[in-house]
Amino acid sequence: MRFLLSNPERAVNEKAKDRSNSPTSEKSFVSIALLLQCLGAGAALAAGTARPLMAVIFGGLVNVYNDKGDKTALKHTIDRQVLLLVVIFLAQWLVTCAYAIFFSISAMRRSMAIRSAYLKALVSQDIDSVSESRTATDLSTNISVIEDALSEKLGTVLQALSTVLTSLIIAFTRSWQLTLCMLFMVLFLIGSNFGTAAIDAKMEQVIHSIEMQASTLAEECLSGIRTITAYLATDEMGDRYATILEKSKAKGIRKSPVRAAQYSISYFVVLNVYALGFWYGTRLFLQGKISSGGSVVIIILCINQATNALRLLLPVYSVMAKAKAAYASLSSVIEMKPRIDPFSRQGDMLDTLHPQIRFQDVHFAYPSRPTVKVLDGLNVTFQANTTTAVVGPSGCGKSTLVALLERWHDAPDGGIKIDDKPVQALNITSLRSKIRLVQQNASLFNDTIYNNVAHGLIATPLGGIPESQKRRLVTIACKDVHAHEFIERLPKGYDTVVGNRGSLLSGGQIQRIVIARAVISDPLILIFDEATSALDAESELLVQSAINRAAKGRTTIVIAHKLATVKDADCIVMLKDGKVTDEGTHDSLLQTCHAYQDIWKAQSLASDDPWTETETKSTIHDQIDSEKAVDEGSLQDDVRDEETIVNEPPNTTMTFYRTTHSLFTSSPTLRTILLASLTASLLAGAIYPLQALIFAKDVSSYQHYGRALTASINFWSLMFFVIALASLLSFSATGTLSSVGGTITARVYREAYFRALLGQPIPYFDDTRQTPGFLTAGLASYPAHLEGFVVVLSTLFITVVNLSSVIMLGLAVSWRFALVAIFGALPVIVLGGYLRVRIATTRNANLTGPLMESAQYAAEVVGNLRTVSAFAMEREVCKGMGGRMEGAWRGFYRATVVEMPLFAFSHTANLLGTALSFWYSGHLLVDGKITAVQLWIVFLGIVSGSEAAGEFFASASSIVHARSSCSTITRAIASSQDRTSSGDQVNEKPTSSSITFDNVSFRYSEDVTESVLRDLSFHVPQGGSLAIVGRSGSGKSTIVSLLKRFYDVTSGEIRLGSTNVNAIDASSYCAKVSLVSQDTQLFEGTVRENILLGVQKAWIAEETLYNAARDASIHDFILSLPEGYNTPCGRKGRDFSGGQRQRIAIARALVRDPSILLLDEATSALDSVSEMEVRKALQNASTGRTTVAIAHRLSTIQHYDRILVLEKGSIVEQGSHAQLKALRGVYWKMCQMQDLD
Repeated sequence: MRFLLSNPERAVNEKAKDRSNSPTSEKSFVSIALLLQCLGAGAALAAGTARPLMAVIFGGLVNVYNDKGDKTALKHTIDRQVLLLVVIFLAQWLVTCAYAIFFSISAMRRSMAIRSAYLKALVSQDIDSVSESRTATDLSTNISVIEDALSEKLGTVLQALSTVLTSLIIAFTRSWQLTLCMLFMVLFLIGSNFGTAAIDAKMEQVIHSIEMQASTLAEECLSGIRTITAYLATDEMGDRYATILEKSKAKGIRKSPVRAAQYSISYFVVLNVYALGFWYGTRLFLQGKISSGGSVVIIILCINQATNALRLLLPVYSVMAKAKAAYASLSSVIEMKPRIDPFSRQGDMLDTLHPQIRFQDVHFAYPSRPTVKVLDGLNVTFQANTTTAVVGPSGCGKSTLVALLERWHDAPDGGIKIDDKPVQALNITSLRSKIRLVQQNASLFNDTIYNNVAHGLIATPLGGIPESQKRRLVTIACKDVHAHEFIERLPKGYDTVVGNRGSLLSGGQIQRIVIARAVISDPLILIFDEATSALDAESELLVQSAINRAAKGRTTIVIAHKLATVKDADCIVMLKDGKVTDEGTHDSLLQTCHAYQDIWKAQSLASDDPWTETETKSTIHDQIDSEKAVDEGSLQDDVRDEETIVNEPPNTTMTFYRTTHSLFTSSPTLRTILLASLTASLLAGAIYPLQALIFAKDVSSYQHYGRALTASINFWSLMFFVIALASLLSFSATGTLSSVGGTITARVYREAYFRALLGQPIPYFDDTRQTPGFLTAGLASYPAHLEGFVVVLSTLFITVVNLSSVIMLGLAVSWRFALVAIFGALPVIVLGGYLRVRIATTRNANLTGPLMESAQYAAEVVGNLRTVSAFAMEREVCKGMGGRMEGAWRGFYRATVVEMPLFAFSHTANLLGTALSFWYSGHLLVDGKITAVQLWIVFLGIVSGSEAAGEFFASASSIVHARSSCSTITRAIASSQDRTSSGDQVNEKPTSSSITFDNVSFRYSEDVTESVLRDLSFHVPQGGSLAIVGRSGSGKSTIVSLLKRFYDVTSGEIRLGSTNVNAIDASSYCAKVSLVSQDTQLFEGTVRENILLGVQKAWIAEETLYNAARDASIHDFILSLPEGYNTPCGRKGRDFSGGQRQRIAIARALVRDPSILLLDEATSALDSVSEMEVRKALQNASTGRTTVAIAHRLSTIQHYDRILVLEKGSIVEQGSHAQLKALRGVYWKMCQMQDLD
């Protein structure tokens, strides 16, 4: 318990020191939670005294029922005892209600504090060390487990401990000899319980760490679903995921006997307590050391209450074990000391108005590859109020400059200074708030455009201005970067939600919003890391003009591959191998630096136009000044409607029967295990009526004395020992088989769900709700719910057998008493159990949404961690988490106050049933209508049996979770199977690699009226090359998506040769068509595994792999790595630069020798030299292949056979490069904007 009570409080309080000004700080939450826990502890301890007191009344009634005295006096005595039971019921209901409310609220407060502290710790860690998948799992599952352990479960523990202590005190006051003798059984039970619980907890931690590996892989795959789909790698990734799950399953099966031992030993000890107690207690009674048979029963029942309390803690032990494992995962993050703390208030303020930045002899290597130096004695100065450009080949250290200046890392050697102040001496928030960064791989939050741009004001003096002024600044910033016009045409304007990472906008639109976010705060230092890489030619020129204006009067660093974007810089620095090789102005470098000259020539377009450069530039800029903005085309070209939701079957919860049927039909092995488990449960359920019969015989034996009493007690005590052995065997079998079945269930359904998600169509992931973080959290929680359901199935079967047998036994022994017990006491007890389920269902429904939203939010924060860090947003995102939890908190508070009185009734209702049964049976006994033996058989059978059934309801909330989880998983599987079966009916092979678009129209949703593509028709002959150019949002990438069959056309037809693409089987089509996209996605694994993604490894010769890498100009670099092709790529390939990742992706496309190449900005992330090499390689690789390329850099496609110019989804010009220039139309204008000659 200590890890749950003390460590979180300490950790959270430490993390909360810098948040004392927060509206709902973690510290205040924890302080109030501690007070509530103290009050709850007192109430729980009081509630624990009820059952021992009930045992005293029970024992007194034994003497009453065995007494043959005056009937009237007996009835009065019975009435008084029953009244005491009612008083105990009222008192226990009150204190149970109190501890349930106190512990529930305190647990929620603690979990909220831990969530905030966890997110705060996450955003404080190194940029590349945080996992989105782990974040989603920790916040959706692990914290919920801890909350469960700290709520009613904690009250259950304290109540049980109070029951044990009170029972022992009462027992010792009656007979210390008998109590001491029986205490050894209790100590044995404690030892076995804690021993097995310790083993269980240790094994649970191992399983938890394996499942975290699976979550990491799942999140990567779901984030890169387009790459997985494009390369038909669903089976490969599914197999890799299954391999990890198999390890988890093996550990889970090994843990099953441990879990079974906990339950079987407990039942064995409880029944032996009866055997030993009656046997030894009777001897002490006959020796005069115990006053009456009733006292023997009181001691036995008290010890039994103690052992039962310990036995009922077993499910709590399991929860505690999982909570401990979950907290270990959380604490490894919460208690980790950040190397660079973004919340630190230490350091000097950066208050200079004209900052000069100097790198002096800086050496640096990334922690993941410490032997590979990225910067090697770098010396460079960025002068104040000037623009300095940094150019060089991929991997030369350009982006590393940004990482060191932002202090994502610190250089171990050398120094970085701003106005002679080391950056390490500056306050981290002050430093980052004065710097604004536009990164190469821009991303946005799943929020409105307005909020995304306004993020640029965070941590600046403008952050607290009124909303109206803030909205005006957002509008001005968007106008400056030519984004205002397209935003205004969106359905909700600036309040349009952009989707996960901005997925509902085009790349150019995202980039302009990101630039607006950077310039809105008027920063001292601006850094552009390939800021215009995703823009079309006209937009690039316009945005470059905005960047040039923004750069005036401030220190600006521009990292670029396109020299045209930096030729006006005050200074251009050439980097190679982490060192400066040359620097100067554009003109001076053209005269003195051969490397710069080569890059310049490589990027120049062939110019054969007779018009002079002066005339051309003048014409273009006159047009720009007159237009003032880029015409972005129609709304649907710009953005897919964020309200669009993928059509799915209704989100209905499956019935209990369908959920069970799904389990039995999911796997033959699982079906066999479940049937065996239910068979063992049949034997275990039969223990209860036998126990009631033997106990009744023992209690009734005290009507006799002497040898008759001894003989009767000896025989029935022996019978207790016999059924104890039977219970040991049956519950061992049931526990082992159900635990193994649960483990296999989780394994089967988790893999099936993962494969089903990978098999969903791409539109499924366009739904803003289906984020990678949300889906990864579901992969962790939904199968776990079904695992718990399997265990509950055995409990349910035991309950059914138990109740059926005790009811039949009761009716056979005394139908009058049995009917009253069945229709009077039993419904009250069952009602209490039903209320437990109902309350659990309601609470689950109220909390799941907000808590999953907070997990999804945290995963999104981690996915945008570079943006969060660069814009000093750490405090803001923590506040955002608090806001999301406040909503959950208010609903939870209201629900708790309403539901906990019902919860308390569900735990105390058995006392009312017991009181009714005692009263009626006592009167029947006094009136001579039943015997004492009949009374005890019926009472112990039906009432005690129904109490045992009530234990089932304590865990029956698992049914609620399982039904919902099974519904979600089976819907996903059915959807995937429908798609697969429809694909299986398609088995044609492509007859040619020619491509034909025949009157193709397309829109992303049926709800959208205008189309992205409008009656588009063109033909690419086999072996031909086609380039597609146009403004951002004109439909270029949509053509590639249709060719990869990510979407189906709305009307028209796409053919390969004479065959409709939808009639070609997926494997043949994937082998024929390879895609290199703008957003490169690598996966955790080796370089070899990433290049061979989706390929049958046995079919690929080593030389084929090498040739593909050579063609992509990456082979030599790979060989230079310490482990060559077996070098790990890191999570999402972050161990490599953007250009290196892109070349690996190109090698991945070429290794399968496709007949059709789709290049969607394939060289956008490459430096000029690498681009030239890869362009030549792609030209060579395109020989004999049909090639379709999307490009913004016209120099990469000027030699293509045919070029299409798109506007608003229609072709406005087409022809060769020379033909289109001769037209002097749209393409000609684009050429002039990029012409470097």
